[in-house]
Amino acid sequence: MGGLGGGLWGSVAAAVVILAVLGMVGLYGVFYRPALVLMTALVAIAVFVYLSFSSALGDRRFSLLGPPVIGLSAAGVALLWLGRPEGAGVVAAAYFGEPVLGYFVYRRLASIHRLWALVFLTSAAAYAYSLPAVLLGLWAVPAAADLVKLAALLYFVRRV
Repeated sequence: MGGLGGGLWGSVAAAVVILAVLGMVGLYGVFYRPALVLMTALVAIAVFVYLSFSSALGDRRFSLLGPPVIGLSAAGVALLWLGRPEGAGVVAAAYFGEPVLGYFVYRRLASIHRLWALVFLTSAAAYAYSLPAVLLGLWAVPAAADLVKLAALLYFVRRV
C-alpha cells in the first residue's frame, strides 16, 4: 500500500509507536533498550511514510526535505545505540522538520477537510516543538500533542 492512504496508515502506526516510546523514555530514560528498538522502527516507518507521501504529493520540495530529516533522526538513534546522550538532542532536532514536511501533507489533506487538516498540522508542530520537554521529564506534553495528531490522522484514514 502506498500513496496518500499508505502514508496516512504509516503515520498512524508512527503516532502509536511514538506514544509507547514517550512513555518508556519518560519512565526509563533514552537508553532503555525497548525504546531504542522502537525508535529504530520509527526510522523505518518514516522511510515508508516519506516514500508513500512523495508519490502521492508529487512535490519536489517535500522530496528534497525528507531525506535530511530522516537521516538526522537515524543519526540520533544510532548515537543513542552507541550510548551517546547527544543522540537524544539530535533526534529532537530532527523532529523540528516534521511540521515542515507536514505542511505539504496538510495542503493535500485540506482539500478533504480544512479544519481537520489544520488540527493535523498544528498538533504535528506542537508535538515536534515540545519534544525536547521529554529530556526534562515532561513526556506528557508531546504525548498529548501526538494523541491529537493521531485523532486527525484517523479522521483522514477513514476518508481516503
